[in-house]
Amino acid sequence: MRAALFFLALTLLAAPAGAGTADRYTKDKVKGAPAAAPVAAPAAPAAPEPAAAKAMDDEPAPSFAKAASNMALGPTTVRSPADFQECVRVALAQSPILTKSSIEIESKRLDVGDAYSQYIPTIVLSTTFYLRLPEYKNTVASTAYQSVFNNASSDPTQNLANSISASNAVYAGNSNNRNRKKYDLNFNTGAWNPLLTAFEVQARKEMVNIAVLSHLKVSDQGLQRLGTTFLQLGMVESVIRLAKEKEDLAVKNLEYVKTRAGLGQGAQLDVRIAETKINLAKTEGEKMRTTKSVLLDEMKFLMGVPFVQKVELSLDNASRQVLDDFNPANVSDESLRKHSFQLRIHDYEKSLQRKNIALSYIHFLPTFSFGFTSISTLNSSSNAYKDDTSTLPFMYPNLTLNFPFDWWTKGRDVSRQYKKMAQLNVESRNIEFSLMSEFQQSLAKLRSANSEVKFAESSVELQKLTVQQSQFRFESGQAEYDAIVKSMGEFLDSKQNLLLKQYDRDVAMLHVRGISGDFQDRYINATVMENN
Repeated sequence: MRAALFFLALTLLAAPAGAGTADRYTKDKVKGAPAAAPVAAPAAPAAPEPAAAKAMDDEPAPSFAKAASNMALGPTTVRSPADFQECVRVALAQSPILTKSSIEIESKRLDVGDAYSQYIPTIVLSTTFYLRLPEYKNTVASTAYQSVFNNASSDPTQNLANSISASNAVYAGNSNNRNRKKYDLNFNTGAWNPLLTAFEVQARKEMVNIAVLSHLKVSDQGLQRLGTTFLQLGMVESVIRLAKEKEDLAVKNLEYVKTRAGLGQGAQLDVRIAETKINLAKTEGEKMRTTKSVLLDEMKFLMGVPFVQKVELSLDNASRQVLDDFNPANVSDESLRKHSFQLRIHDYEKSLQRKNIALSYIHFLPTFSFGFTSISTLNSSSNAYKDDTSTLPFMYPNLTLNFPFDWWTKGRDVSRQYKKMAQLNVESRNIEFSLMSEFQQSLAKLRSANSEVKFAESSVELQKLTVQQSQFRFESGQAEYDAIVKSMGEFLDSKQNLLLKQYDRDVAMLHVRGISGDFQDRYINATVMENN
């Protein structure tokens, strides 16, 4: 009976498997290829899997992507399969997380145009209409009629002539009331100072640069988020393959347990345990495929691709694609300062504050306005002017200078602006120290992650040797097939743990790369966008 079980186990070990988990770990193999992994690579499978089965294994959990596999709805076409470079290209072209900050840049540039327009003074027309005007006193009326009575004559014709002359004099005396205009006109520019406008233009330009740097900072953070998601997808893809290997191992173990139970060497409980292990492996694979689907939707959001559009990613060597050949040892303190968006934005803020200091001194200078004003119709002496002031175009130019004597208040404002400048200088040093501290902490996390990876690699190597030992003991009759299954399961678990540790290391490396500025140098041209 023991011999029958022995030959059955050898048959199960020799059966081909798509993931390579059933390859035998013999002493001859170890001697012939000492550096080979305990699980043979599927370079030459015994029989290719059917296309439908392969699609079921590789596809993530059901999502909107399956509903429109042939649709390309995004404004930017995504080349398939898309590697990380292609994902970055599409994200920079249409990612929704970059839209708000890019619109802010256009808004600030409109403010620059508004500042330039202040060089042309705004002309204001003021008009006053009078519904009723006070009448001028007619001094001729009393004397004219009194003269008629005093110079009365017996000749009716003479009296009539005197009356007509008096009436004409009274009518002439009322001409000022008849000819008065009913309105006043005033054209004025209001307060205008071209020096203030020049400072306003320069300040608006620097605010555009601040908006540009803020946009580039959002872009850099978005690309780092894109890289993290891409790395996570690569890790999940590898875990899905490991889950398939675990499932294949569990299936072979179930066959072994069923055969042993049929020969009377095992209990039905062992069969149920083996079936449960298969269900666990399938559940783990389904969980990873669901995670992959969620991460794919995250990638679509970051790239600005519709969720109904199917996107195929090239996840081979994802770590190499995202990190390139970045070496933290090449990062210098000067490079950190140069690529820090926060420091560069703070430099523009200090430049703005220097302009505020200059403006606080300019406020001591007078402001002026000029315009054209008509003579007010309420002016009782207007009839004494040489020119006729009752009709257009009699507008008279004027220049107004304003000298506010609030020097005490303005002097305090000068001191206040210098205090703000001192605060900005202190903040600049704090930002620089925080930047250096953050970089050192990121390096420490990277070194710790590297140590974790080395420890995980050692664990994988140990489990590999354990699998070989179990095979040798099984072939020599010192152990059952269960020992191989157990050691092989522990080996696959250690490989999965190694994948997680490698992902943590890659994310730490990506964070260091983002702080150093290498990421923005690779994908973002910040110098071109700044408006000097």
